[in-house]
Amino acid sequence: MTTHFLSAALLGLTLLLGACTSPTAAPPLSPPVAAPAADTPAAPAPTAGRVLTVGPGKTYATIRAAVAVSRDGDTVRVDPGTYTNDFFEVNTRITIESTSGLARLVATVSPPNGKAIITTNTDVTLRGLELTGAKVADRNGAGVRYQGGHLVIEDSYLHGNENGLLANNAPLGSIRILRSEFARNGLGDPGQTHNLYVGEVGQLTFDRSYSHSAAVGHEFKSRARSTTITNSRLFDLQGTASYSIDVPNGGTLTVTGNVIEQGAQSQNSAILTYGTEGLLREGRTVNISNNVVVNRRATALGLLNPGKVPMTITNNTLYGLSVSQFLNGTSGTVSGNVVTTTAPVLDTSHPFTR
Repeated sequence: MTTHFLSAALLGLTLLLGACTSPTAAPPLSPPVAAPAADTPAAPAPTAGRVLTVGPGKTYATIRAAVAVSRDGDTVRVDPGTYTNDFFEVNTRITIESTSGLARLVATVSPPNGKAIITTNTDVTLRGLELTGAKVADRNGAGVRYQGGHLVIEDSYLHGNENGLLANNAPLGSIRILRSEFARNGLGDPGQTHNLYVGEVGQLTFDRSYSHSAAVGHEFKSRARSTTITNSRLFDLQGTASYSIDVPNGGTLTVTGNVIEQGAQSQNSAILTYGTEGLLREGRTVNISNNVVVNRRATALGLLNPGKVPMTITNNTLYGLSVSQFLNGTSGTVSGNVVTTTAPVLDTSHPFTR
């Protein structure tokens, strides 16, 4: 299978790592926690606004109706329940959040704009939403389609869509994902749909989140100028995902404090790629540190780095591949990477806290 265009797709995790070949001391129960990076550029401060209520017996029966009358600074507060084919575009700087638990947005028909269940065009916060079932004629439907501004996704669950998140180019924009889960998104062959696929935005942050079981596409794909993945989980499990992390155009990359698992049925041998479609982004600073990397594939490579960009690769714990396989010829600041012969126990619980 070609690796072009393939991309993919997290919580407290418990890792029982024992008997490393080096050092002799037992590893910690969970990988070191890295501090989440600040978004760059920063989103403007929110403006105080109204609260628009959605649900049975509330002011609005659908989220779409509340969003249509919203103004900058408003909060759309949604009761738990299922909102079927409640599609909308957001053009105001608002927050859309569940009152408790997850508000479930289910698509059983194609969204009328041919894009997504939710399409965001400005600064929007989505909190406590479950998005599933998005399919469109061009086979590129998404739970969320980002088209500009500063997007925050918190405590949400995007699964069973053609793409979980699909983001257009917006070099001055940012996307921050926190305590959210992306699961089983993608159409399968030819692998052009993914759990997350982000174009050229200024900053992409994926923190304390979970991407898993993408169908042939990647668990996580980013063309952002700066990409930060911290304290998260990226697992293939029994799925057929290709790369765990694909950063095809370079840029600043930080991957710290995560657990990354390549499954036995993965479509490509490499676990993490950098610059495979051209080093188009400036700031080629890469730090891959304090991660636990698990390989279950018969043949595997850790890093695919055709541009031979020097990297900081330190203190990673590896299972199912050697240090030399993981580095795959990559040089730079390389130290403290060790192999364990005891399989880590993967935490597959939901990361959202609502």
